[in-house]
Amino acid sequence: MMKNKNIFSGLIAMLCMLSLSSCLKNKNEQPDFSATTPVVEIPVGSPVGDGSVNSLTTSLIQQDTPSEYMFYINYAAANTKSTDITVTLSVDPAILATYNAAHASDPALTIVPASAFTMPVTITIPANQRRVQVPVKFISNVLDPAIGYGLPVTIKDASGEVISKNFGSVVIKVAVRNRYDGKYSFKGYVFREGDPVLSGNFKGLTKDLPSNGAAAVDFGQVWSNGTGVGGIDGLTINVNPTTNKVTMKSTANATLVNDPAYDSRYDPATKTFYISFKWGASPASRAATDTLTYVSPR
Repeated sequence: MMKNKNIFSGLIAMLCMLSLSSCLKNKNEQPDFSATTPVVEIPVGSPVGDGSVNSLTTSLIQQDTPSEYMFYINYAAANTKSTDITVTLSVDPAILATYNAAHASDPALTIVPASAFTMPVTITIPANQRRVQVPVKFISNVLDPAIGYGLPVTIKDASGEVISKNFGSVVIKVAVRNRYDGKYSFKGYVFREGDPVLSGNFKGLTKDLPSNGAAAVDFGQVWSNGTGVGGIDGLTINVNPTTNKVTMKSTANATLVNDPAYDSRYDPATKTFYISFKWGASPASRAATDTLTYVSPR
């Protein structure tokens, strides 16, 4: 009887030891990175997750000097590599076609013309490092703000390293704003025939002027109390880039014209619009003379 009791006690102890060992093993177990295949990739903040093509986004304001944009090439592995990794890049129109097909409900992106950017063909991830920046210089003044662009970049080779299947390519979406686009301080004088309440001076306002093509911005006139003026929808400030002269136009009102007695113009040194225009005929004539000075990007 005593012998059977001792055997039973021994079995209990062995089971406890095995159970404890198993619990300790599970508690301290760490991910095994050694089994993960290292890959070279183009990381993005928000992967698409649908198997198409990831994207990055940049917005450019047209200017005479190149606009620099950076994206990363990453070596995703448990440990860094002791030698340099030379990454070969290319611009692949097929990548953009795949992206457009996967986003058919959106306006199709146009590939960035070769004359509108420079990008290195090869870039090196230095030994014992994980990532490197790739500089892209966009020549913004040859891009049309009315067009949505895409630069499809793909990794062609990485010194024999595995290229990520899901992160080996990216479309850099490029939105362009013309050089007049921005937030402006806004003051002026407006006239509404027969209405002393809505006629008069105003100041201390701000106005967003969004791009409308390469050399125009959308604009909305106000009355002296700051409320919007109706009947002149589709109002734009149109600049002649050579002379800096301004022409006011309204798609909804063909009577709207520049005031011929005023020099409507854009001053590039101060980034200021001086405009004067009129519309309608007596006894319902209207007119406005405004000053808009650039404050900041929108």
